[in-house]
Amino acid sequence: MVAATDIVREYQDGPDHAAENRAVEQAYRKAFVEEAHRIVREWAHPPGPLPPPDMKPVSMREILAKRRRDPLAEEEKALRQRQRLRERYTVYGAGDAGPKTHHLGYRPGHEVPAARMRGRHHAMAYVTGLWEDLDTTDLDIFDPKLLCPWLRAVEMWAEAPIRPNKIVLPPRPLEAVPEFNLEPIVAPFAPVPQGNLVTPPSSPPPPPRIRLTRADQIEIRPPQWLLRGMLERDTFALIFGDPGCGKSFLAIDWACRIATGTPWRGHPVKCGPVVYVAGEGRQGFGRRIQAWSEHHGVSLAGVPLFQVPSVAIPEPTDLGALFIAIDTGVATVGKPVMIVLDTLARCFGGGDENSTQDMSKFVAACDLIRQRYDCTILVVHHAGHGDKTRARGAIALKAALDAEYRLENENGLLLTATKMKDAEMPVPVAMKLVSVELPDKTDEDGNPVTSAAVEVLDADTSAIVAQAKVAMFGKRGKWQTMGMEIARRLVAQGDDGQASVKDWHLACDEAGMPRSTRYDVLAKLMAQGMVVVSGERIEVPDGAVSNPIQPL
Repeated sequence: MVAATDIVREYQDGPDHAAENRAVEQAYRKAFVEEAHRIVREWAHPPGPLPPPDMKPVSMREILAKRRRDPLAEEEKALRQRQRLRERYTVYGAGDAGPKTHHLGYRPGHEVPAARMRGRHHAMAYVTGLWEDLDTTDLDIFDPKLLCPWLRAVEMWAEAPIRPNKIVLPPRPLEAVPEFNLEPIVAPFAPVPQGNLVTPPSSPPPPPRIRLTRADQIEIRPPQWLLRGMLERDTFALIFGDPGCGKSFLAIDWACRIATGTPWRGHPVKCGPVVYVAGEGRQGFGRRIQAWSEHHGVSLAGVPLFQVPSVAIPEPTDLGALFIAIDTGVATVGKPVMIVLDTLARCFGGGDENSTQDMSKFVAACDLIRQRYDCTILVVHHAGHGDKTRARGAIALKAALDAEYRLENENGLLLTATKMKDAEMPVPVAMKLVSVELPDKTDEDGNPVTSAAVEVLDADTSAIVAQAKVAMFGKRGKWQTMGMEIARRLVAQGDDGQASVKDWHLACDEAGMPRSTRYDVLAKLMAQGMVVVSGERIEVPDGAVSNPIQPL
């Protein structure tokens, strides 16, 4: 059992933190250097004596044939070891969903082992990451003329003094040998690592990284809507809700509409390629999009809708692999206009959603994707364990969003905007899930295979909103039930559909409700949308449900 005072909030494993603990920085550097030595010794040439200076590059096939080594598999194994170590030091507390659902922090003493593990993994990732970015099976990155100078640069970096509050990252291979020419084998759509390749002398100087723009010269562009009033082009958006409420069905509905150009609520959509990262419900993704096609009568044949498995986007190697997959797979139809990450948890990697540092890395990775393709990023996420009105995890996520929507499923689907940064907040949208039988599909027992599709309802959402708010805040207790009945009675006795707040307090006092309780009851009824208070007047809206749930 770890005392609450001994728990540390942040997981410290290397150069992302100020070098206040020299032992942590030293462990990271030592492990990185040791692994770099092994990489040059085992990856850069086949077995035998050290290679001569003029040795030709060794291909990936030769390494696999003679050494029977798989660098990517070794790197993935190192990453899994880091994740297991982090889990070993994680401290959980009991939450609403079980004994290990509330993340408290980390046990002290993890810093040095974690830094050592991270150093080993980073050394491998520095080499294999370049291999993945270039997307070829016969790379010159294993050339000793590249890796041997890199090893010398790594040794110099490790021997440099550790300076407090100054982060000095290890050198990358192309930073150590900037003149090493990899241009002939760069894949046509692969990203060129900025800052690694030195611009040839004949090239013009690069433009300044930061430009100043005078206020009257700022270009003002009208919003470019993918879905009018809901999703804007080149933005960061999120849908959250409880498990099983229909979040993925809604995300699939939007993805299919944008990929096919099918209108949304009577409005045209911006048609374009869509990439759907299916981390949850991947097995049923095909059935769900077919159900959407059958329900709306829209064929998906030849439609630019692409599905990929979950990717830990905060990890540079995984993010690079996603870039390559999109560049090579979507290039024939143009850049994607939307990329869906379903869900955040499956695309988050080994980090902690409640950590501001880890969530900021996820947000930064989403920004890299968005900026690369000028597309909308739509994230599917879960609601909080205790507070269902907000998405789970660090508040840094909501701060970065351009649009956020909460989906509830209480006697029907209700989509409510909870943030809209640069546009008017849309009104709540009522929907329902419709069961769809897939044609010519049966299970092993001969029963028809079904899925579901989202159908928008043209209905007054006020009653649905009231019901959802009541369900969200839980069952009404004795005092809330009494306060609601008193408000309803006083409003019925008035001539203008309102009553005095003072009269409500007096009536509650006569009924035996304590003074301190009255203010709490009134605040909760207002939050649930059951009453509206304007100044000194109180009223019961038409959409308020008379008795949506039984009191406790």
